[in-house]
Amino acid sequence: MKLAVIVTEFPKSTETFIYRDLVTFLEAGVDVRLYHVAPYRHGQTLHGFAAPLKERAVDPGFWTPGALLRAALRSPAPVLGGIARMLWAYRRHPKIAAKSLALVPKALAIAEDARAWGATHVHAEFAGHPATAAWLGHRAGGLPYSVSCRAHDLFRTQALLPEKLGEAAAVRTVSDFGAAFVRGRVAGMALRDIHVIHSSVDVGRIAPVDDLPSTTPFHILYVGALEPKKGVGHLLEALRIAGGRLGDWRCTLIGHGPDADALRAHAAPLGDRVHFAGMQPFETVAEAYRTASVCVAPSVIGPNGRQEGIPNVMIEALAYQRPAITTNISGIPELIRDGDTGLLVPPGDPQALADALLRVRNDPEGALAMARRGRAHVAKEFDLAANARRQMALFFPA
Repeated sequence: MKLAVIVTEFPKSTETFIYRDLVTFLEAGVDVRLYHVAPYRHGQTLHGFAAPLKERAVDPGFWTPGALLRAALRSPAPVLGGIARMLWAYRRHPKIAAKSLALVPKALAIAEDARAWGATHVHAEFAGHPATAAWLGHRAGGLPYSVSCRAHDLFRTQALLPEKLGEAAAVRTVSDFGAAFVRGRVAGMALRDIHVIHSSVDVGRIAPVDDLPSTTPFHILYVGALEPKKGVGHLLEALRIAGGRLGDWRCTLIGHGPDADALRAHAAPLGDRVHFAGMQPFETVAEAYRTASVCVAPSVIGPNGRQEGIPNVMIEALAYQRPAITTNISGIPELIRDGDTGLLVPPGDPQALADALLRVRNDPEGALAMARRGRAHVAKEFDLAANARRQMALFFPA
């Protein structure tokens, strides 16, 4: 079995959820070839567990006129018609239209290379540019394809989704919320069979931390990008509001992003209790989970409707059996059930977030009980082995 997978960027330190799936496919005997739309990102960390993917990454480059010419000669109407439909769909999104047009030769080169390699299926991770590439390749006489829809790739714009999802052999979302969104907002998808397969972690390989959350110090952990939809500024404001009531506390922020400098300035009045650790390999992140008193994902709805699907860091935190606090947007309540598997607060509400932090700080026994229920929930619904099998059944139906 040979599977071609298209991603936007490679490597990307925050996309551990994709790399876990791909490594699991390899372990199950699937031969994987990984195509990345953007140029190889030499400045990004490739986590140790994902190292086998580096030698399988292929970049045909953007300047591949031969593939475009051959596709146009072989299937002129589908190829040229697809380009026209794409530009019309993105007529109100000139930046997306320009990037998609630049992608056309590379998309056709990916399709050509995948066929020559012997792939029998193409899977696009994200409904944005990866799905555009898979769709264009399919129209040029390429392979059947599937699409994983996650969050911003659905919410930012629904332009061209009727074509990309409508012509796919299978459509997967990572939450019931996402599936309902597709059925309700994408033309032609109301009656479509959409497979909800959550992002996953290998629960069996993670030893749960069964210690009470420490209060000396009370260690607050954030893992993720430093960008608007993550709501990190609200966490910093919550720390200011809670203040001395948290006792001996410290906060570690692991990640990087465009808001880093502004957030450092915001955190300055809190002193050295807030540590910006930057981008870290997953082995370091794993140790941070183990020592955390509470893990926080203060997600909000960002510009252009950007928002989380279900934050993978919350899945990971519960797998390590650490208390979790996040917000009640998108598909998050499918993972964090308030007061049961963790705590939910309204997005953009620092006071509610401060109260939740104090609740964990003041009741470590109750917080650990929630974390235990959270890990059990993750083991049932977010387990890597089970969900990888479900995905492979979509790619290679019996």
